[in-house]
Amino acid sequence: MNMQYQSTPNTPAFGGVRRTSVRPKCRELSKDESEGILFAFETLDAERSGFVSRKQLKVALRALGFDVRKADVLDLLARHGEQNADRLDFQTFRELVAEVLSQRSAMEEHRRAFQLFDHLGQGAIDFAALKRVVRSLGLDIPDEELQDMIHEFGKDGLITEQDWLAILNAD
Repeated sequence: MNMQYQSTPNTPAFGGVRRTSVRPKCRELSKDESEGILFAFETLDAERSGFVSRKQLKVALRALGFDVRKADVLDLLARHGEQNADRLDFQTFRELVAEVLSQRSAMEEHRRAFQLFDHLGQGAIDFAALKRVVRSLGLDIPDEELQDMIHEFGKDGLITEQDWLAILNAD
């Protein structure tokens, strides 16, 4: 791994150095992306400890529509010099998710998120699919609210990919 060493004012007088990794360049995040990352972190940090696990990082990336494996997460952590970290603070979590987000377009992002909900490939999200994803994210949203979402945004109790894209591009 390509490492840089920086002297820091907080290192011991005997010339200690701090190791920092060379991190990949990422595009600037949109306001929605930044808010989404914060929401994901706060949702996963249910105990409000200020940290999430590497397993929770994988959950967050999957919730954002990325098909990641454990090896992908380990590679991402290594690129950021975090390969030995069991817990990630918000800043590190943000940098890791930002790198992954910067690798795809908004439209692709929306389509992948839709596919996460439409795990059977039916071309539509129904109540059961919405409930499954919400529960897998550890969210506790009453069934009545989930039904309201389906009826507000979809037709005939279903949200099609076209409906989904219209909702997300309504800004």
